[in-house]
Amino acid sequence: MLQSQRDATILGLLQQYGSVTVGQISTQCHCSPITARRDLSRLEETGLLRRTHGGAIRLNSGVSANGSHSHLSLETRTTLSERSDVLIVTPEESATTRLLLQRALRCGVPIIAESINLTGARTYVAINDYRAGVELAGWVARYAREHLGGQVRALDVSCSLPNTAARSRGFTDGLADTLPASEILLRLDGQGLRDAARSIVADALTVYPDVNVIFAINDDSAVGALDAYRAAGLDESRLLLVSFGLEGNATKDMLQNGGPYRAAIAMFPELVGRACVDAAVCAYHGCALPNWVETPHVLVTRESLERYYVRDPHTGAWSSNWPVLETLAAASTGCALLHDCRNRPLPGRIGWVQVFSSHEWYRNMRQAMQERSRALDIRLEIVDASHDLAQEIEALKRAIARAAARLINTGNTVILDAGITTAYLAQALHGRSGITIITNSISVLSELAGEPGITLVSTGGIVRHESRSLIGAAAETTFKDLRADQAFIACTGLSLKFGLSNTNMQETAVKRAMIAAAREVILLADHTKIGVESLVKVAPVDCLHRLITDSGVSPQHRLALTQQGIEVIIADDTSAA
Repeated sequence: MLQSQRDATILGLLQQYGSVTVGQISTQCHCSPITARRDLSRLEETGLLRRTHGGAIRLNSGVSANGSHSHLSLETRTTLSERSDVLIVTPEESATTRLLLQRALRCGVPIIAESINLTGARTYVAINDYRAGVELAGWVARYAREHLGGQVRALDVSCSLPNTAARSRGFTDGLADTLPASEILLRLDGQGLRDAARSIVADALTVYPDVNVIFAINDDSAVGALDAYRAAGLDESRLLLVSFGLEGNATKDMLQNGGPYRAAIAMFPELVGRACVDAAVCAYHGCALPNWVETPHVLVTRESLERYYVRDPHTGAWSSNWPVLETLAAASTGCALLHDCRNRPLPGRIGWVQVFSSHEWYRNMRQAMQERSRALDIRLEIVDASHDLAQEIEALKRAIARAAARLINTGNTVILDAGITTAYLAQALHGRSGITIITNSISVLSELAGEPGITLVSTGGIVRHESRSLIGAAAETTFKDLRADQAFIACTGLSLKFGLSNTNMQETAVKRAMIAAAREVILLADHTKIGVESLVKVAPVDCLHRLITDSGVSPQHRLALTQQGIEVIIADDTSAA
């Protein structure tokens, strides 16, 4: 059983019974007691349960105003909208958030959105992402003329959320207007996470080592990108790194110490958090809120850093220069409007649904919201929905795998690519017979090794641990002399213009060989991959016969792919059949 499946089983037992023992986990998950204990320790570290002697117990409370964390059941979270007088929601797309918003609207609970506009929200609180991107691009253009000979070859380390996409769009448009000769070599989805950004930028630098500008949409993306650049051994004196953020100590230190990181858009999560609480107070009374409460942003360089932030000489920690921030807030029309509503009767409880609670942005925002709520004598109840989002994506992958398994008939010779979804597909083939599987996936080989009715063929090759795949010449050669009925391919991006794409060049070569060896090519991709262009092109979109995805795919993408002659199968529909 995969780790994600064991996690779901353990959490399901806790939800049903309130406690679970190591013995129960071993039996239900078909794993050793040692594996069960390791799983419990790992889940405790992420705040999903509390260890006890011989097992674990369920955590029952959310994140209270003092900042303590736990993960709640779906039902408990959705009732937050019924307990709260006002609801504040951060950017996220998951079943939990959608259900919570629906309940809030049915109950007449006002909704305040942070960073992006949500359907049904009274207002949203955010900086002007596009304008800030244009402003940062103007600074980069001036710097490039003075220090880079007017040449910009840039990587854009972005994310798929609407607000971060607006930052990238503003930066791209701003460069095109102020420095027409500039070139955005590649837009990468670093997911706003340091490790993800490091990995994808490392791959990009193998193709574009002459990059001289990296633009990042937040602190983690900037730090991860710089990690990758340094690991590649490239000359830092040739690089300009700019970003949105200045959320934590790391980027402020980088800016002060010199080096490639030279400018950032400060977004001030402290002001955003305070504005969200004030907007909630206004919404509680039905005040005439604008559709958008714009909070201040400032372009900060090494020279201006200490105007906006103060460093403790003893601890080295940075804090906001509140007198200056108060001046910025006073100059904001939206913030001034919220300030005027403070003397009216107050809501008793504000609910806040957040994601990525470990991000410094949300840690700072949370502190500001807690301080503001305490000052107004309002109870702030916080829950973190990140786990629900990850669990939902896992569920979609399993549904896609089940739909794919239905297409495999007795007597078929099938190629299975490496990936999480293909590992789930292998699980769905348990008990089948008369099938030949050719794969470069270590997970698939492990999953089907004990199935006597399935002929299992390994490609051989070099192990790539990150994806548990076999790559290299041996893996590619396997497919040259073989012909399969079907190839089930995984990728990290699919777009009409760029086709199938992936982040690793060596994996890409194996995928191309798989496609060439199959009579029918079937792509397994959840909706988060559709419309995305990753680092390396695998094949044009017309190589596909079928796409198996989920109902999250947009109608526009579904129609466009269908018009290309590709059969689009929605796993959500077929899995229920």
